[in-house]
Amino acid sequence: MKQKLLALLLVIGLFHIKAQDYPVKTIELNVTKDYVKIVTPVVEEIGNNTIVGLGEGTHGTKEFNEIRAAISKNLITKQHFNIVCFEAPYGDIYYLNKAVNSNTDIKTAMKQYLISIWQTKEIEDFLLWIRDYNKRNKNQILLSGVDFNFTFNCVNILENEFKNNKVLKLLTDSLLLKAKYQDEMWNKQNDKGFRIDMPSLIKNGTQAYELVENIKETVRKENVDLSTESTLALENIKLGFTVMYEANKKNYEVSRDQMMAEMVIKTYQLYNNKKVIIIAHNGHVSFRFPFSGDMGMGGYLKKQFGEKYFALATLTSTGTYSATLDNIDTNDNKYKAYELPLPLKTSWQNYFSSFKNENFYLDLRKNHGNLKQNLSLALWGYFYLDPVKYEKNIYTEKISNLNDYFDGIIFLRKTNASEHLN
Repeated sequence: MKQKLLALLLVIGLFHIKAQDYPVKTIELNVTKDYVKIVTPVVEEIGNNTIVGLGEGTHGTKEFNEIRAAISKNLITKQHFNIVCFEAPYGDIYYLNKAVNSNTDIKTAMKQYLISIWQTKEIEDFLLWIRDYNKRNKNQILLSGVDFNFTFNCVNILENEFKNNKVLKLLTDSLLLKAKYQDEMWNKQNDKGFRIDMPSLIKNGTQAYELVENIKETVRKENVDLSTESTLALENIKLGFTVMYEANKKNYEVSRDQMMAEMVIKTYQLYNNKKVIIIAHNGHVSFRFPFSGDMGMGGYLKKQFGEKYFALATLTSTGTYSATLDNIDTNDNKYKAYELPLPLKTSWQNYFSSFKNENFYLDLRKNHGNLKQNLSLALWGYFYLDPVKYEKNIYTEKISNLNDYFDGIIFLRKTNASEHLN
């Protein structure tokens, strides 16, 4: 999706039903049983892919997290997936990965290294499972990040890498100050009385971007053998300052999704083509960003991997979800549960609610062209929006073919808010 980034803003057999004269094949999901057993038929459908994007229709739904964790466990144990990428900064997840593979208290590590949307009981349980898996298996699971809203911990990775190289250490020291400043500006935006000094932020980001280029050139000239982690950190830092660098050139439209896709591709390549799971919002795993129609992260991945990329969306229609009143996602947002309003009659959520089965998996590749309904799609982010005032911010324009956005959908008629650690 193209954004003005200056604003820094889920059996057991097949059955047929008839929906407005279009036959649709689905797999029923009984969510009252063990999730891992339930998602087995889903994984059989998607496990042969190389990159799997597991989306969420809200950033605060308990069942979405539980089902994606169950799918991930199955992909890891049955389909040889090795890397789990979160919609989160690379540097933060690097340190979270180290904590998971140690005896560090998981809750403490989550609060330190995860933005608050992922600080939930469901994610904690998943991380504890990964810790146990890695202790028992040689085939280690790596946690990684594909976003770049915080850069400080990425620079810390370079600080450790370059501690014995005077030239690179000096450059990295300067870069650390730039990263600290930008991260602070991101955090402070939730203070109602704070106003960003945009010229200073743009200047800082431009200088940081140039420092990254200088570091890259120095590494090349001195023939420094960078670790895989530092290579990814350096790329992530550059992406983190790209917005301000482009703003300095009066270019205010930058594709966050394209840059996230670049992180996925580099991670895949640098780790010898190991299979990747991405846990992110529906809007990012999709081929097109549902609000603007511009290419989503999934679109760029589809372009790179073709049919080996699979985008799975999770949708719901009733229940509760968690959200924050803050405008910016940080490590310390406070979340509470809100009621999901009844879906619009002209929405895909309402259409799926009319199906005989309350919970099901729908393979859009096998149902290509069978869902020709001109309906909108509700997508909820991490912050609360009044459904009456902000209907246009919640519902997309009419979408006539979901195949243009996803490869599959898990629909759960009723869901609950995530259990946040705070």
